[in-house]
Amino acid sequence: MRALPIVLLVTLGVAPASRAPAQAAPGAAIRLGPVERRPRLAADADTNDAGAYFAHASRLLGENPSEAATAFYWAARLDPSSAEALDGRRVSMLMRKYPLLKMYMEGGRRARQNKDLKSLDSLAMRAVRLDPLYYRKYDLPALMEYYRSMLRQDYPNASAADINGAIRDYLQGGSPYMRGWVAYSEGRLGDALTAYADAMKRVKNKGFLLTETARVLALQGLLPSANDRFREAAVELAKVEEDRDEDVVFYNDRALVEHSRGVIFAKLGQADSARAALGRAITEDLSYFMAHVELGRLAITQHDTATAVAELGLAAELAADEPWVHYLHGSTLVAAGQHADAVAPLRKAITLEPLYAAPYFSLGQALERTGDTEAARQAYLGYLQRSPRREIQSRQQANERAASLAP
Repeated sequence: MRALPIVLLVTLGVAPASRAPAQAAPGAAIRLGPVERRPRLAADADTNDAGAYFAHASRLLGENPSEAATAFYWAARLDPSSAEALDGRRVSMLMRKYPLLKMYMEGGRRARQNKDLKSLDSLAMRAVRLDPLYYRKYDLPALMEYYRSMLRQDYPNASAADINGAIRDYLQGGSPYMRGWVAYSEGRLGDALTAYADAMKRVKNKGFLLTETARVLALQGLLPSANDRFREAAVELAKVEEDRDEDVVFYNDRALVEHSRGVIFAKLGQADSARAALGRAITEDLSYFMAHVELGRLAITQHDTATAVAELGLAAELAADEPWVHYLHGSTLVAAGQHADAVAPLRKAITLEPLYAAPYFSLGQALERTGDTEAARQAYLGYLQRSPRREIQSRQQANERAASLAP
């Protein structure tokens, strides 16, 4: 990729400048990274609503990635189940430090061994496992920033419009896969499919491209076709021995593919096929907690409470540090009438993320039904303090229950 400025020399029509020394990479990130200050939102924004931070982050990602990183951080804390928050945090953390972004884009052994990139990769994998069909829309801004930063240093006399135009021309003239990836990132899904089909004619191992094609089809709502491509991807991936040490930043594995198939089968109402696919995901990776989450959700839709509780309990054991999984387990126990058993997982969710509002409401319900009225009242008040204004019905119920339990 470093050759790009030479490719663009004629387009930009300016002479390159000398490059400044690279700066040191930031400290290691754990989970979401170091604690961030809360960004200042608009006066009428709801600071309890993850959506307000999403809007703030998305607006600023290109021009102020550092501010976007703080907003994605708070969105992920307020809604720990959000794949978008985790992926946005990953990309903005890359964009806020050019040396790290450069290392990430250029790859190699140094990138594979870098602890900061490994930490950010964990965010990427958590995001794609939370929602394997998630629309990954933030990668293109990161690539554009990588090229812009490079070219601003090499061609300081070039205008922003010239630089952006040259980069776009370069990307559009790239490989079929690159053209497809850019089209996907820009929401031109039909163009992405055309380019990916062209790319598949040129490679031996088609597993990755089949997976990407399936995700595009799923975004288009063409679920049966998406599932066919995922099935073909699973076959292709089985032919190749995966080396995850070489795939520090991105990788697709068979567990993820089978998880994707399970989600689509569930959407299509094919419960038996969904269970079979999720079972295969677990066979591929015994630690794959999201397969148990999906099995639990599937059981809930079929009113199979015992299976739902069992599967979500397994998921909570495997995902010990995911607050939303403990919340899902606890709230399912509440719905099943197992109030005493629900208290521990709900308190665990709150301990892991005190800003996460949903567990407080379910904990209030569980404690109220076990007779601990004062603790229940405090839980309802905790929910009211942390919940977004848009949750009108739940807030009204919590307010009524807290008032009725007052001494």
